[in-house]
Amino acid sequence: MLNRARLLLQIPFTLAILAWVPGNSLKLLALLALWLVTFWRLQRTEILFYGIVCVFFTGMNAASLKQGIFAFSDPDVLKMPVYELFMWGFYVLHARRVLNGPAPQGSRAVVWALALCYSAAFASIMNGQVLLMVTGGLLALGLVLFHEPYDFAYAGYLVLLGAAVEFTGVYSGQWSYPGHPPGGVPLWFITLWGGVGLFLRRLVLPILVRYEAKPEP
Repeated sequence: MLNRARLLLQIPFTLAILAWVPGNSLKLLALLALWLVTFWRLQRTEILFYGIVCVFFTGMNAASLKQGIFAFSDPDVLKMPVYELFMWGFYVLHARRVLNGPAPQGSRAVVWALALCYSAAFASIMNGQVLLMVTGGLLALGLVLFHEPYDFAYAGYLVLLGAAVEFTGVYSGQWSYPGHPPGGVPLWFITLWGGVGLFLRRLVLPILVRYEAKPEP
């Protein structure tokens, strides 16, 4: 119960730091301290998992920023504030810890194909409406093919988390989207975060669970 409470408190405190702590470096230090305390007892595989996710999404963010589909107000490196290099590892590890769902069985070839198409869409499509249609179609196809309750749980939880993050970031002036979308956040944020949730369960969890099952030296 205490561990679950710590995990659920991560989000409001993370959003508060994101919105109100001044300066990108201070934000990063505050976020890392918060996550270290609230995750507690990170396993070696979780640390590796966190790092790989951060590297992957740094590349994805860099490609999306180059396309101009969003922009940070105060970038440090690769058109991003320094704290952003560490954010996606937190989002994904947080969702994994909170939901704690079982890893699915079976072949992952179709999931890999969907994930590659998803990544290519966000890295190459500049028009927001086209991006929404393409990624929405891919997410819908993914949920038709993979529709266990936990698939919807992971996708739905990441969409809710994404809404909290996106609107906090936009309304506190951390980043913005072109074209003045309604509410400041384009609808394709739903397909982005929902897709991350689905691929977390279908693609990443089986790999992570397999490595966690191996005895540490």
